[in-house]
Amino acid sequence: MTATAATVSRGRTSALVRPVVFGALGTLLLTLFVGTLAFGSVAIPPADVVSVLFDGDAAETAWVTIVRQVRLPRAVTALLAGAGLGIGGLQMQTLFRNPLADPFILGISAGASLGVALVVLVVGTAGTSLVDGLGVLGNVGVAGAAAAGAAVVTVVVLAVSRHVASAATCSSSG
Repeated sequence: MTATAATVSRGRTSALVRPVVFGALGTLLLTLFVGTLAFGSVAIPPADVVSVLFDGDAAETAWVTIVRQVRLPRAVTALLAGAGLGIGGLQMQTLFRNPLADPFILGISAGASLGVALVVLVVGTAGTSLVDGLGVLGNVGVAGAAAAGAAVVTVVVLAVSRHVASAATCSSSG
């Protein structure tokens, strides 16, 4: 078999395998999502979970409340957070053209920690109890400081990367 024939046959196999793999992963995701809604401190049969999601009724009325008001928001949040982290990682690797790029290697996690540390340092001990007293707003402030610190470090890394031709240039000048 020639190299061209092998490439064509691999291309056909890849085109056939890809939908099967994505279908299997989608089925697994759906199964695990329903499992997340079904299993917990109160076990709810998966059939009743599906009934609550589509019909709004179940064998016990408490199950409707448990699924709709507790477990469904948590499961959807986990699903969206996981997808967001995956997309964010892909974007970071694409932006830096490096398949190993992550927030720890680039210093973005350290920048987020620095932002939080600066807020706690500036606000001080009295401010810490004030931040705790604010409840959700205090948490949003700390998360905002982390996002601002991460953004500043990202901008600095991008600015430095424009002026550095290679890793050897960076290490030889420092």
